[in-house]
Amino acid sequence: MKRISDKVFNEHFENLQYATGRHDTWLCQSRSVNGGEAALQVFKNEEPGHAEEICLRGNEAAIKKADQYEITWYLSWSPCERCVPQIIKFLGKHTNVKLNIFVSRLFRHQSSPHKQGLRALSQHERIGLKVMTLTDFQDCFDRFVGEGNGFQSWGDLAGNSARYAAILKEITGADPRLAF
Repeated sequence: MKRISDKVFNEHFENLQYATGRHDTWLCQSRSVNGGEAALQVFKNEEPGHAEEICLRGNEAAIKKADQYEITWYLSWSPCERCVPQIIKFLGKHTNVKLNIFVSRLFRHQSSPHKQGLRALSQHERIGLKVMTLTDFQDCFDRFVGEGNGFQSWGDLAGNSARYAAILKEITGADPRLAF
């Protein structure tokens, strides 16, 4: 598996309230089949697709109907209004897939279309949606970066996680839950 660098992780996953200039979405995926060892992959926005779209295309080719899949995504930004319908369509087509989505930051969470997208994801029975906490950042770092002295927490990681979690709860009307 191609790992991401410590520098890229810290620049793109830091859960700043105002992440000015951070336009790329990074997606770190863990996909296990029938409870077996997870395959790890990293995606980012590349023309013409968003990280989620590129990842879904790869999953489309890999998923077999006879197996059960548990997929975990760690995203630097929550899915946008363009990607949410594709995620839901993918799960509609593949009823043998459960997806947990952990997000570092909420993308354009003030806009109505993005709020609707977050609500749609949170209401899907096979999708878990949660804002990343210290433990989630550590897990993501260990799996997809794994260099240096391990994950070093940012200044206000806990506070920013709590703020984003409160915003997500206000938007979705529900406590975060995981699909598996």
